[in-house]
Amino acid sequence: MGLPRGWGLLLALGLTMSLVSAVPLPAAPVEIVRQPLRNGAFQLAGDVLLVLENDRTPTPVEAFDAGDGHSRWTYTPDGLTTLSYAAAAPGADDVVVLWPDLCRSGVTGTTVAVDRRTGREVWHAPGVPVRTAAGVPGTVVLRSLWSDGCGALAANAPIGGGLRWQALGPGGEPRWELPVDAGTRVAVDSAEAGASWAALADRTGALAVADFVTGRRAPAGDLVAASGDIVAAAGDLLIIAAAGAGSPRGATTLTAYRRGAWSAPLWRTDVPTVSASGRSDRFTVRACGAVLCATGQLTFVLDPATGAVRWSPGGYAQLAAAPGGLLTEPGAGVVHLFDPATGAESPVLDGWQRLGADADRMLLGAPDGEEATLLGFRAGDRVLPIGTVDARLIACELDGPRVACSTGDGDVVLFRLAT
Repeated sequence: MGLPRGWGLLLALGLTMSLVSAVPLPAAPVEIVRQPLRNGAFQLAGDVLLVLENDRTPTPVEAFDAGDGHSRWTYTPDGLTTLSYAAAAPGADDVVVLWPDLCRSGVTGTTVAVDRRTGREVWHAPGVPVRTAAGVPGTVVLRSLWSDGCGALAANAPIGGGLRWQALGPGGEPRWELPVDAGTRVAVDSAEAGASWAALADRTGALAVADFVTGRRAPAGDLVAASGDIVAAAGDLLIIAAAGAGSPRGATTLTAYRRGAWSAPLWRTDVPTVSASGRSDRFTVRACGAVLCATGQLTFVLDPATGAVRWSPGGYAQLAAAPGGLLTEPGAGVVHLFDPATGAESPVLDGWQRLGADADRMLLGAPDGEEATLLGFRAGDRVLPIGTVDARLIACELDGPRVACSTGDGDVVLFRLAT
């Protein structure tokens, strides 16, 4: 008798690369439900799989039980509301927040919260939610002009109209509101764990801080950003990026202040790159894992404590945190992993592609014939095999033992791992 389907490919990959762990073959993943995705989106939210038909207006959302795959409920918002994303509401395990793709919808949009168990609407509010840190209570919703939310904030350009942040409790009760005037440059905290504040530069360049925990606004001492400067908020750092007079040719000068310690800079450094033309995010400084990434025409990785340039990938790259404290370029495809301190690249596992990740695990897949995918978790320079799924998987969401993936046939499949 031959090996079960998929394991022949696994052994072939192992002989070629010597990178697949020698472990007993686990039980195959158990499929729970498979549903047409209909050009929509999906999201695992606790014990339900949500399927959003976001090419329809208004957008129907159907919830499937992640235990047995049965349909629990269908929710369709009022009016012309479109919905593209979903996440558990902060501090409310039984509430799911749904919101539109601001850039795709072309309108301010509406955020909707529904009861995860019944699909009953709990509250709705104009705008889109901010991805906030765990210490920020409630859901913070940003209401702005479509063009500001989609363009000006990313470009660190003055907003064309006023905007407002509003914090809502689990039942939709307002906790605080914080308005921002037109003409302000806004930089939301880019911390990987979520935002807890934003930096604001008014029409005169005077800098202030908007606190998402308290809803209060406070001046950043006497700090001022010139009209051509880029302002960034990254973890507990406020950074001003300036190119021009005082900066070496072809370089951008970064000056960092520890949040709340405004009297003197924490560090100042010159990064040998300038703004990239033709991009809305022409120059960015953001948190990427435990380091900072400064990206213009080129990308450089900096030490957030000293500002020292550690390394560069040698071109433009959008680096992000990966399990194991490493950096990667997010998205599906061949996996490139880098040491954040040195830039040393881990071995590329030929034949395996990244399907998804959570805080601790990276899920990889390798084609098994034309209709199946062999799965494994990356473990250092190896792959720990976890079984085969009868579908060509494209991208996956992980939630404990449950995994939901889009397929090449236009479906979403939910399965449970044996371990």
